[in-house]
Amino acid sequence: MNNRFAIFLFLSFIFFFHWSCKNTNSSKKNNTYLHLSHTRTEADDTIDSLTLDIDFTKFEMLWLGGDLTYYTSKKEATLRYADSVYDLGNLNTLWSLGNHDYADKSLVQKFTKRPPYYACHKDGITYMVLDTQDSLSNITGKQKVFFDKVTDTLTASSHLVILHHKLIWLYGNPDLEAKIPTVSNAGLGDCFVCLNPNNFYADLYPELVKIRQKGIEVLCVAGDIGTKIKEFEFQTPEGIHLLASGIESGETGNKALVFKHEVAARRLTWRYRLISEL
Repeated sequence: MNNRFAIFLFLSFIFFFHWSCKNTNSSKKNNTYLHLSHTRTEADDTIDSLTLDIDFTKFEMLWLGGDLTYYTSKKEATLRYADSVYDLGNLNTLWSLGNHDYADKSLVQKFTKRPPYYACHKDGITYMVLDTQDSLSNITGKQKVFFDKVTDTLTASSHLVILHHKLIWLYGNPDLEAKIPTVSNAGLGDCFVCLNPNNFYADLYPELVKIRQKGIEVLCVAGDIGTKIKEFEFQTPEGIHLLASGIESGETGNKALVFKHEVAARRLTWRYRLISEL
């Protein structure tokens, strides 16, 4: 029975991990990636107008932090519109679902051809996309098995980049939890749109520290900000980077995160850029 269970876990890992990022030309030395979040307006079928002016072809990868529109997956027409902007099925478009994207996960999968959480590897970096809506900010059940399988087998990457919507690492951190009302779009509470009490520090963080101790840089990049602040960055004492970017439609000063990846040097740097300057 134990052997059967081990085979099941292995096959489950293969299923979730085989979603590949699209490799770039091996001769390319530098890549640029964009993290963009909370581009919704108050209308069902629209995306922030400044966002629509971004030339996404300048970036080798697009990391979406969720809440693309007000009800992204409620109607296929809305998803088709979001797809026309973000190219959701592109293997280099990574999308961590937000609460405003979550009406119909099967419809989302029709466009992305990927499950709500998965991992891929590209140019020396391992990416893990988590679904923080699945268990109200907690990573449990099959998703926790998936997380453990990826982290247990990670050895050769220069970086692990974890993309997720809710700022799950604010809760339970003595330096950060008090900042929830002034940082996170969602307040702390017990509801679907809330930042819920969760198991990040109990179950996920110790594994991330082990990865960091192997010499692999770890970045957790969230997307549920923008209404209160335009950028957030914190490094834990153990060297884990906690980042978030998001916008509030119609406001000035909206920013996105731009990453520069020096592939041969295995170096990843980032800075916040005004949306109007992208």
